[in-house]
Amino acid sequence: MPVASFLLTVLLAAVPTLVVANGVFAQHAVALAAAVLLAMAVRGADAELTSTTQLLKRFSVAILIPVIWMVVQMLPLPFASLANPIWSATSIALNEPSLPGRISLDPGATLQSLFVYLVYVSLVVSTVIISRDRHRAETILFVLCAVTTFMSLEVLLGRLHFFAAMTPATDAPTSPFPAIAALAAVANTALISRALERHLHRRDIRNLASVRLWLGVLSGSFGIVVAIIAMAVLARGTLLAAAGLGLITIAFVAAVRRLGFRSWPSAVLFAVLIVIVCSLAVPRFQSAGASLAGLARFAPETVALAGRMLSDAPWLGSGVGTFSAASRAYQNVDATAPAVPPSTAVLVAIESGRLALVILAAFAAQLFFVLFRGAVRRGRDSFFASAAAAGVLVVFFEGFLDSSLLSPAVRIIVAVMVGLGLAQSAGRTSGLKR
Repeated sequence: MPVASFLLTVLLAAVPTLVVANGVFAQHAVALAAAVLLAMAVRGADAELTSTTQLLKRFSVAILIPVIWMVVQMLPLPFASLANPIWSATSIALNEPSLPGRISLDPGATLQSLFVYLVYVSLVVSTVIISRDRHRAETILFVLCAVTTFMSLEVLLGRLHFFAAMTPATDAPTSPFPAIAALAAVANTALISRALERHLHRRDIRNLASVRLWLGVLSGSFGIVVAIIAMAVLARGTLLAAAGLGLITIAFVAAVRRLGFRSWPSAVLFAVLIVIVCSLAVPRFQSAGASLAGLARFAPETVALAGRMLSDAPWLGSGVGTFSAASRAYQNVDATAPAVPPSTAVLVAIESGRLALVILAAFAAQLFFVLFRGAVRRGRDSFFASAAAAGVLVVFFEGFLDSSLLSPAVRIIVAVMVGLGLAQSAGRTSGLKR
């Protein structure tokens, strides 16, 4: 297990390098690292494997649904009405009546997307196994804070002339920097919560001259300030509001735990708060006439192209991983750069169908409330689960604002943060069967 923990730490530390690496190389490197990491992690103690199985059992349906759907999209269909229209057109063009129809217009791309999905599921599972130990979990949290803060600092340094050429572009829809800055604010808030909680469990609680206390508070505060400034520099006001909601989540968990509230009443109370916030935000978007594609504020041509694709997309989707192939029919003949989706929500609606957005929202809600409930019921280590719950909330809302989840860097950070929260959402023994 120490070797697996070390490999996970190395993978996290390599995230800034993956941002500047070639996309295909980065994905292959992550796949290899995730495979080795899972192989090393499953060699751990039987107790940790058993507890991991119990923790993930409740998500088995949610994990399998994307796998089943991608397989269905690749398989030949007996009913032509369900297949993508491109197959019937190709059959006529090739004079091949027996050409089988599929939902996916590019089964190879869908198969590759299935492989990518399994890579990050394995990364979550590996993180859960490794993070069952409190000390390893704390080490992972420290590395998460350091990496996300460093990348947020990169955004600020990129505004200086000397560093501009060394910093990747931050204004593209797929840029990982806005998402990582938002997650940096969440992770560093958890770091502050850890420092305060550890101090409250000391015997000399009145001694405010503790070096560990101020080191945790000051380093976490520095990370939060850098992250907020980075989001402001990137002119991502809506994302800043989503990050603020994440910070409120952590503060809310801390407050209800101190007040002695039970988990379900706390979850219901927070759900009411979310409904109120959404009821205030939705009319603002409606008054602005914003569509699903229009929620992402990027170049008009990017949003317009995605809007046309979304209006023409079959109700079963065009196939996961086929956005690039499908977009060629909507681009100008002289277009050289590949099209990119303005947001993850648009990508999911085009490739998997609009119903997939509802299923994805349901899965995000389940994951959030499991983590939230675990944070409220957990003992001294509740900040792990509360940070993961806040991260899920931030990433879900950001999915409507940009397509940063296409970046391997963001996927790694999110997978590790979720795995860390799940691992520490229940005690090693007492909390497993709650």
